[in-house]
Amino acid sequence: MLIKDYMKQLITVALISVTLLGCNSKNNNCGQAYFGGEIINPNSDHLVLYDSSETPVDTLYLDENNRFSYSLDNLHPGLHSFVHGGEYQVVILEPNDSILIRLNTFDFDESLVFTGLGSKKNNYLIDLFNTLQSEDKLLYELCKQEPRIFKEQVDSLISEKYSRLNEFTSKYPSSTLFKKVANATVDYNYYAHFEIYPFRYFDNTQLHNYESIPEDFYSFRSEIDYNDDDLKDFYPYYNFLFPHINNLALSYYFDTTSDTIFDRNSINYNLGKLQLIDSLIGNKSIKNNLLKYTSRNFLSSNVSDEDSNALFASFMDKSTNEDHSDYIHKLYKNLKKLRAGNRFPDVEVVDAKNKTANINTLIEKPTVIYFWSKAIKNHFKESHQRANELKKIYPDIHFMAININSNSNTVWKRLLRQHQFSTRDEYRFRDPEVAKKILAIHYINKVMIVDADGKILASNAMMFSNGFKDILDELSSTSVE
Repeated sequence: MLIKDYMKQLITVALISVTLLGCNSKNNNCGQAYFGGEIINPNSDHLVLYDSSETPVDTLYLDENNRFSYSLDNLHPGLHSFVHGGEYQVVILEPNDSILIRLNTFDFDESLVFTGLGSKKNNYLIDLFNTLQSEDKLLYELCKQEPRIFKEQVDSLISEKYSRLNEFTSKYPSSTLFKKVANATVDYNYYAHFEIYPFRYFDNTQLHNYESIPEDFYSFRSEIDYNDDDLKDFYPYYNFLFPHINNLALSYYFDTTSDTIFDRNSINYNLGKLQLIDSLIGNKSIKNNLLKYTSRNFLSSNVSDEDSNALFASFMDKSTNEDHSDYIHKLYKNLKKLRAGNRFPDVEVVDAKNKTANINTLIEKPTVIYFWSKAIKNHFKESHQRANELKKIYPDIHFMAININSNSNTVWKRLLRQHQFSTRDEYRFRDPEVAKKILAIHYINKVMIVDADGKILASNAMMFSNGFKDILDELSSTSVE
């Protein structure tokens, strides 16, 4: 589900955050701030600092002690972000702040600590993020409870977060920016869980009973502004809006089909989502973002040319963003090339010995190709453990792992060795950005399966799905289960 895939980035609003607190002076000279710190076990020799409009401020290079320092002499207050080795984090910078960070790339989020003037608000948000992340399993289990109990429990969690926030703001004077970020982080995190609830409480055979959930369960909806320009690029806002639209589209789905078993990949359901986005939301930026990612999600998992054509036409009719239209059009064409029966595209990979090869030259028998990112460590560990289990069951199938975001031949190998995974059959893309577009990699859990001749059998399989082993059973002749 969306909330699980993206909870790690709840505080990492980073590259898509907006300036919620503006400058009053005409020249936008809002004062000065200092940003510096130390990175332990760095993945590269620099980090990039971005302002709140996603514009790079500067590249900050590490010295011989892996430290950096930077003065912002013409600060525009807001949520800034820094990027190091493919991982992102956010920092609130306001006039007179003097903030130092210390982090270890082996445990990026959990090890990050702020010190200096302005550190308290940033440490608070980091702690809030870690707390919300730690509750994810609890909330998943709570979804098995009836609506009344779920609501009582979640309302209690919300109340507890606001008590803590009020205590903090009473003790430390807080800016409008901080309060809005903190409030939105709490609210939209829990609102998203309310919207996801019916999909977890009912299985697909019972989801048509979603209307049995009491109306007051969604009482927070009366407070939702679908056109909040301040939040038009704020991640937690979208983290709520996507499951919210998914939930609202259920009525359209069951009204327009005779289905009794819910199918999230139904063209009716997904066309209904696009229609809801178009009718509910007036803000062009918010609408176009929702249209883009909803369409991308469907096209990436769909296997029907007819359904893809229908959704693509609906998207093109509704989107007013030329860049988004160009992106979806290219995705649409690339995905057609990845249909079953087509040859696997020519993509260059680099092995652990730093040798480059066309991936097709490495395919000599049925092959499972899975992907990983050092930024999503749980998936990295779980996917490799799962692959090692499957290798024993299917010795005649080749399992190939590809790191999708490392340009260094040391960083990804270091992570493998740290977790005692062999570097055999491990690769990285020679050009990650080009390869990800060609292979339409938008989800790290995407798996591709090809036969011994390099022809695609499945372009969007899921290693942890119930039917994955069924695919391998058909492909293998030597299962040792």
